[in-house]
Amino acid sequence: MKALNFRTASLELEKAEWLFLAIMLFLFGSGLVAHAVPSLYPFTLYTTDLFLVSINGVLLYFVFQKNKDQRLLYWAVLTYIGTFILEALGVATGKIFGVYHYGDTMLVQFLAVPLVIALNWTVLILGVNNLLLKLKWPSWVLAILSGVLIAFYDYFIEPVAIQLDYWQWADDVIPLQNYIAWAIIAFVFSWPLHHWKLRFSNPLLTAYLVVQFIYFILLNQLI
Repeated sequence: MKALNFRTASLELEKAEWLFLAIMLFLFGSGLVAHAVPSLYPFTLYTTDLFLVSINGVLLYFVFQKNKDQRLLYWAVLTYIGTFILEALGVATGKIFGVYHYGDTMLVQFLAVPLVIALNWTVLILGVNNLLLKLKWPSWVLAILSGVLIAFYDYFIEPVAIQLDYWQWADDVIPLQNYIAWAIIAFVFSWPLHHWKLRFSNPLLTAYLVVQFIYFILLNQLI
């Protein structure tokens, strides 16, 4: 199938991508089982980092391979560094998202921030913007919509993330400031994707976004 336009890659998946999709579904399904079975739950505490790095890392590889846009690599590096710095400042000061700290579920941390968390945010921003590619709206409108969707997404994962000790909020209250901050941050990092017409389309991004969203919704019922 030919590309729909110069920004979007083929909607068909290669064999390796189909295999990755199958493995991703298996891993998320296994994660649900592991969280639901008390004897398996401790195992999840030692695999969260590896799980997120593996899924996000391979997904980014497929996105780069399909689109072959060098600018996307620069964007990903800057987005990772930018979101990590904001997380570190947020934890240290409580001024950006509100007062919070990360738990021990994600083990590999620097400056009290899990190294994998910025990678996950980077891929989620790509995934949300991947949904918006067919819309012929101005870049700033798409970036605003991306920010709203990211904040909406965060709203649904927050209760589960807290129960799993990904992070904890002061007084067990999630401040509105957190959602506003993520909407603004997502806007800032989404705008370049559309303004400079970076090529990042891949159906796997949508699949990951939907599967992870369903995963957290189901976890909320299980734990």
